[in-house]
Amino acid sequence: MAHHRALRRVVVTGMGLVTPLGNGVRHSWANLLAGRCGVSVLGADFDDLPVTIGATVPKGTGDGEFDLAKYKSRAQSVNFISFALEAAAEALADARWCPETDEQQCATGVAIGSGVGNIQDTVDAAAKMAMPRGFRKISPYFIPRILVNLAAGHVSIEHGLKGPNHACSTACATGAHAIGDAFRMIERGDADVMVCGGTESSMDRLSVAGFARAQVRTCAWLPAAVAAWKIGRELRLLGFVVVTVQFCFVHVLAWN
Repeated sequence: MAHHRALRRVVVTGMGLVTPLGNGVRHSWANLLAGRCGVSVLGADFDDLPVTIGATVPKGTGDGEFDLAKYKSRAQSVNFISFALEAAAEALADARWCPETDEQQCATGVAIGSGVGNIQDTVDAAAKMAMPRGFRKISPYFIPRILVNLAAGHVSIEHGLKGPNHACSTACATGAHAIGDAFRMIERGDADVMVCGGTESSMDRLSVAGFARAQVRTCAWLPAAVAAWKIGRELRLLGFVVVTVQFCFVHVLAWN
């Protein structure tokens, strides 16, 4: 029988959130406890679609709002990547983990997944390609802005994390799978610390239209959708509401 080494204990020491209920764990949790709903009308760009509601991250410079202007790099100024950077920074600060030595950095990895990443840039690039000399209108940043694994990549670059770098893409289960993968990496000794979670930003016309055509998104008027959410009615009668969100956890080995 093959020898199996003992599995290591894993604990969560830090959390970070960017959600429709606010930027940061404190705002998201307070609004959740207060019974507030992050679902709202999407705006005029969606008026001609059967679905006109969704849950978007509040943006701006106010308290609890997400400031996209902080991420000036063309490669980082994509919602799903910048959400990941914001939540990861909060989680690492909450865990008080700032790896400085090469040993610490190599022992710290990232596992952040995304279902679809950035569809809007693909839509924009396709429109440009249809124009005369469209090839020259495509940004050299196009590919780095759409790849699902670039959320984890930018987090590792930003914080100098040289351990395992992993990104899964399993639709609505992505975040749970990323956390589970990170857990097992620590449990089996591939890393001592993992920043893990899921990020998503599919609030664009193509994504909304696709979900609507599949008849899996709620077309209910906003008050009806919010009421169903509040009282816990079976949402399968309405369909689901697409959400833009990022959550991050820092898993660490429980040292003996």
